[in-house]
Amino acid sequence: MTQAIYKWTRIGCEALIREAIDQCPVQSIKQYIKRYYFKNNHQWVLWTRQHSPLLLQVTSMNALESFHSELKRTTSPQHGIIGACHKIVTLDQKKREDSDFVSFEFRTKKISVMGVDEEILQEIHKFPFPVQKMLTKEACAVEKRLEKGKSTPNLTSVNCYCSFYRRYLLPCRHIFHEQMYGATKLLTSDIWTKFQRIFEESGFEVYTHYELTELVVNELMERTCDVYWRIEEKGNDEQTDIFLNELRSCLEPVLNNLMERTCDVYWRIEEKGNDEQTDIFLNELRSCLEPVLNNVKAK
Repeated sequence: MTQAIYKWTRIGCEALIREAIDQCPVQSIKQYIKRYYFKNNHQWVLWTRQHSPLLLQVTSMNALESFHSELKRTTSPQHGIIGACHKIVTLDQKKREDSDFVSFEFRTKKISVMGVDEEILQEIHKFPFPVQKMLTKEACAVEKRLEKGKSTPNLTSVNCYCSFYRRYLLPCRHIFHEQMYGATKLLTSDIWTKFQRIFEESGFEVYTHYELTELVVNELMERTCDVYWRIEEKGNDEQTDIFLNELRSCLEPVLNNLMERTCDVYWRIEEKGNDEQTDIFLNELRSCLEPVLNNVKAK
């Protein structure tokens, strides 16, 4: 059941819960799991949060509870309606002033830290201050990985499956480890620019509307593989061929449409005559396709 909590996809989570029910020797506990855990797993497991970096970041209501606590401490039933309103307005103004101060530091303040490569630190300084603190913490964590004897992750692109990357969509300690000590230099100037542009026009609200489409793909792939292996285990070659042909007929139009749209976007950028934008687009496309191509080659 602990594994089910941290499973990324719904089908995988439900499979683990079924496994826990099947292996449970006590009938009353089986019924309890079925009633209170299986039917409402969307309310307590992490697969429901994987589509949203914001939901992965916000794991408590401490900030809101702190506001309410201070509100209760500064107000009293003896104040009357007008007095209570004055207290609420005063507290609200204080919170707004604190927010304005943080907003000012968001774009202007630069972090100072020891033990981080100067070239990496210069790129980190181009991010908002709260992001600088997170990135330097991840960069410094590489030394702890080395002390524990961990080897380089052998990443081939700036995509990682760790919790930090899924929450913030920023370089994590594994990417920094590969950059500093690995064979592949992942953080090129174009890649740094791509990360920095996330915050060009907005702050952390960028995460409120950014969804990880990779979760949907993983869910579909896991469901497809599950159906395939069920058919394969029956040993019926005819049924397997029918399934594969149906799958191919469903996927080919999608893949062809995707290729057409990709080419259309490329030629729009190419027509503008901006070599820098063209190179950025090609590098982003390469970073998206390389993991897939490497996986195909491996198979």
